[in-house]
Amino acid sequence: MRMVLTAAVFILLSIPLKLGAQRVGRDRISVEAKGYAGYLFDNRVELDSHLYGSADIAVGFTPSRMDTDAYAKAYGYPTCGLGICVSFLSDIEVPGESYFGNYYSAYGFFRRNLLEARNLTAGYMIEIGPAFNPVRYDPVINPNNIYVSSFLMVHAAAGAYVRYRFLENWEIGLAVRAKHHSNGRSALPNYGQNMIEGGLSLAYLFGAEETDADEVMQDEKPSFDKGFQYHMTISGGAHCTRSDWQRYNLLVPDSSDKQDIFKAYPRFAISADVMYRYALKCSTGISLDAFVVPDIKTLEKNDRFLYGDKAVDEGPGYSPVFFGISLVQEFYYRNLALHMALGFYPVDPRLGLSGDVSWNYQKAGLRYYIPAWNDMFIGMAVKANDFSESEMVEFSIGIRL
Repeated sequence: MRMVLTAAVFILLSIPLKLGAQRVGRDRISVEAKGYAGYLFDNRVELDSHLYGSADIAVGFTPSRMDTDAYAKAYGYPTCGLGICVSFLSDIEVPGESYFGNYYSAYGFFRRNLLEARNLTAGYMIEIGPAFNPVRYDPVINPNNIYVSSFLMVHAAAGAYVRYRFLENWEIGLAVRAKHHSNGRSALPNYGQNMIEGGLSLAYLFGAEETDADEVMQDEKPSFDKGFQYHMTISGGAHCTRSDWQRYNLLVPDSSDKQDIFKAYPRFAISADVMYRYALKCSTGISLDAFVVPDIKTLEKNDRFLYGDKAVDEGPGYSPVFFGISLVQEFYYRNLALHMALGFYPVDPRLGLSGDVSWNYQKAGLRYYIPAWNDMFIGMAVKANDFSESEMVEFSIGIRL
């Protein structure tokens, strides 16, 4: 699901044009209510039921086509805003005596029309934000709730919609979205929740007056710093190891002795990249990444317990530092950037027998370039392996040289 969402975001943000006649109006604020029916996919545990419902309330802002902002025009005057969501996952039946709780999310969203008629629009939406899970894994009373085991996690979604304005200030819509919940392996277990949802929406538009297309102001050709840019980034996050999970949970026969809270070890990275900014919306480049794993002794200690001294001595060895090379892509909207990376390790990381990483890695997240801080930026991203398994949620700070 993470791979599908990342690919969908990359493709959708790359679409340059919009089809159909364009509606023109002043800046407007919308308030909408949405209801979805969802299906949660099995992940390591076969669920007794899969269907649930969810409800959203969202507030959005759409700039006017009278606005000369270059970014608004480049993205087809999108709607950005904030939403809250309740996913009624307690309706799903989990095997045995286990159970889910309802999930509560708060997210920022980006919605862009790709097709516009007079009263009909169709396009895509992207959502990202934190989510709260009140019912977590417990090895005794909730052993099959292994999807997400922490109270705090990430809500990520992408989807498509069709909306129809049936009155001057009212719209109804149909939407489908793919949604993912994960804690980025800051706690275990964390197999993640992947779901698909379809539903209806009803929106009220404030300030929805329209003018003739001939009255649209023509903005100047957008300007940006075309050319090469160089960044230095320091990032870090918390990671729970697979070997801790095996040693203190999976291989413990008595459920009352199993561990349900695992230590999260720090992991760090230093990156140097060169990017080429060739358009207002995007730039592409390459990054050299150095990764640091301070808990290398813990990995070795667990491996010796799990596999024995002989297997460890004959294994790949242990090194707290390893290196990667990644292809980097950024999409810009004013000072905010969607940052994505696809990388590999030229030399296999020496993290013992339990691994914890693959030969490839991915990153997807946000960067904010701070105007008052002279080209400095802060960011947050999820680092994953094999497009499927989260390694950590990392926070970063860097500078554009």
